[in-house]
Amino acid sequence: MKASLDAKDRKILYELDINSRQASSKIAKKVGLSKQVVNFRIKRLIKEKLISFFYTVIDISKLGFAVHKIFLRLQNIDSEKEKALVNFLVKHPNVVWVASCDGKFDLAFGTWAKDILFLDKTLTELDKKFGGYIAERQIATILRGDYFIRDYIIGKEKPSSYRESSFGAIPAPTKIDEKDWEILFLLGKNSRTTAVEIAKMVKLSGDAIAGRIKRLEKSGVIRHYNIVPNESKFPYLHYKVLIGFRNISEEREKILREYCRTNSNIVYIVKSLGQWEFEIDLEVESAEHFREIMMDLKKTFSDILKDYSALHIYQIHKYNFCPSVDKDVVAKS
Repeated sequence: MKASLDAKDRKILYELDINSRQASSKIAKKVGLSKQVVNFRIKRLIKEKLISFFYTVIDISKLGFAVHKIFLRLQNIDSEKEKALVNFLVKHPNVVWVASCDGKFDLAFGTWAKDILFLDKTLTELDKKFGGYIAERQIATILRGDYFIRDYIIGKEKPSSYRESSFGAIPAPTKIDEKDWEILFLLGKNSRTTAVEIAKMVKLSGDAIAGRIKRLEKSGVIRHYNIVPNESKFPYLHYKVLIGFRNISEEREKILREYCRTNSNIVYIVKSLGQWEFEIDLEVESAEHFREIMMDLKKTFSDILKDYSALHIYQIHKYNFCPSVDKDVVAKS
């Protein structure tokens, strides 16, 4: 059953989407409530499972990785086996994102890899355990991902000036040590983990943790702090549109990006290498609203749109840009 959100809940969610790490006291000033009431409402949103994750957008190209997206069409699988497959991916240390969907594919996940052999190792592990249930597999390498603030939550039509946060794919390792990795790992699990809480786990002072986080932000390793709504409770539908182009120029791609940036229901876009060259994630009030946006998109870009496939994302099981503390990489950095 979908939950209902009042105006204050929407404002709080909007502020958490702008920066899920910001203090409740700051959110309170912006939404016109006390800190205590904001804390109560955030706890209620979590308890009622409207928010699945508070996550940190990490530019893992600066850690020496690229993200590869894998789309799976399943066969001869029952609910128990599918649950085991999802659980395998969620627990895998190289998998950063897992989602169940309806449409051409049944399951999608993202995995980080330092190179093709690293990727092959992850996929080989998957095939050994669940290869018999996979009818089709498509792979796309993310070249660039862009996140947009959820302006639609508060009915804001004009896009926010701070609406965009991106990460790349060209490895450009930044010098970090094992303590930095541990901090990124903890922030990846929950972006609202405080410096004091992290300090206890990493065995450094709170001031040292705060200083390291600021340095990671300044270097571009940490790009943004965001939220992942729970699709089964959140009062909006989540669609991912996979797009193939024909004869797309640099100028037309620039116009498409601006089109996505200024549409308040588009929350994420990806440029990728593979059969599908572009992904657009939308969160909309209804299937009819989705069709309206798609009709306009197809009309506006009919000259370059070759093919598309729409997936209804009905559950995100994992979203963590730093799913493990890779000590091998630390040793080489």
